Amino acid sequence: MNYEEYLNAQDGVATHREELPLGVFYKKLIDKKYRNVLELKTELVDDIVFCEALKAEQEKVAQITAPQQLHYELHVDSGGVYEIEIEQGNFQTFAQLIDNNPAVVAQPGFIDNTVSSLLKFTTMLNEQGIYHLCFAPQNVFVRKGDNMAMLLCHASSFGAMTHTDALFKGFEDFVAPEVLSHEALDERGEVYSIGKFIEWLYQHGEMPYEYKKVVARATQQDAAKRYGSAADMLSALQKKRGLKQSTLMLVAALVVALLCVGLYFELMPQTANIEFVEGAKQESTDDLLDDGINPVTEMGVWGDMDEEGDTLNSEERLQMEAYQSKAEDIFRKQFAKEADRIFSKMYSKDRMSLSEDTYIQSNNLLANELLKLQGDLATQAGISDEKAQTIASEIIDKLREEKQKSVVRYGVQKGGSQEEE
Repeated sequence: MNYEEYLNAQDGVATHREELPLGVFYKKLIDKKYRNVLELKTELVDDIVFCEALKAEQEKVAQITAPQQLHYELHVDSGGVYEIEIEQGNFQTFAQLIDNNPAVVAQPGFIDNTVSSLLKFTTMLNEQGIYHLCFAPQNVFVRKGDNMAMLLCHASSFGAMTHTDALFKGFEDFVAPEVLSHEALDERGEVYSIGKFIEWLYQHGEMPYEYKKVVARATQQDAAKRYGSAADMLSALQKKRGLKQSTLMLVAALVVALLCVGLYFELMPQTANIEFVEGAKQESTDDLLDDGINPVTEMGVWGDMDEEGDTLNSEERLQMEAYQSKAEDIFRKQFAKEADRIFSKMYSKDRMSLSEDTYIQSNNLLANELLKLQGDLATQAGISDEKAQTIASEIIDKLREEKQKSVVRYGVQKGGSQEEE
């Protein structure tokens, strides 16, 4: 006996049967095709009010074109309505889905899309005066492929029944207290049941903060403390979800900002703390002569000197001094020009922003250039190295003082502190 023959022997009933509030859901072989059917509970089909209400609802939901609404046809025999045949499609209950594939709830967007879709569809139904009232996982269907949540029969259609206990038997945990006590069939009852459905979705995982707050209010025993409608519940959920995303984005932005600041200080060259030291003044040969060295008795180079140790007469000495003064002036102007050029390089903004090692190495090269220029200009002007050194020291001291003031004015760090323009 093959599988199809076995099914036919079993009156076309597939092995899996699931209990729903209105009856048993399973796949049945009808005219060599498997159809989704719901075999109604005996206590329900024996109630004439239920049967008439079911016929009226079947016509009403046929007008609902939303993809979340499942349509159906009634199967009737001599005893009346006994089952309904659900529209063709590949779908199952949420209870079946989670039982077969528990990991599906962890898929990105699965719960968010399911809850949002249910709340939107429920809002549309409520606007037409239709209330589902029991969102038990066995009473909410899901389409395979895109996991769209779908609904079949709605409890408010059977509100005229004297006793509605049979509608929710075995699924009372998902029904609002006032609905069970026959007090009200309204939007706040929808909010309660959807809240219980969300709790069930997170039965094996940690519920996010935004859902905790919404579900806690939605499942209050006192209907007045719940959200007024599914639309209000959806709005509250979206606000809390948006707040969470904004907070995460803010935290992420702060982390990125701190990282950028850290990289900036890590990669930027360190500003050199330069301590300016006064240049050492060299004692010239003229100073030594003034301190009492007698060229006649100690150096032996003035053999033809007169009694005062001088071989030049007054006129010759004046000419020599004038020539010497002119030579010193030439040296002073030329050296001052070159020294200003070199010091301008040393104290430029670009050079002051270099690292300490690079700055020192660069300045050493400029200092060597300045020393060489001093010697070359002294030779050209015809003055002694000692005199050139004295004049150069005076010029260097003056330029250093001027450049230090310029550095402070443009905000370059001096002596461990930093001033800004």
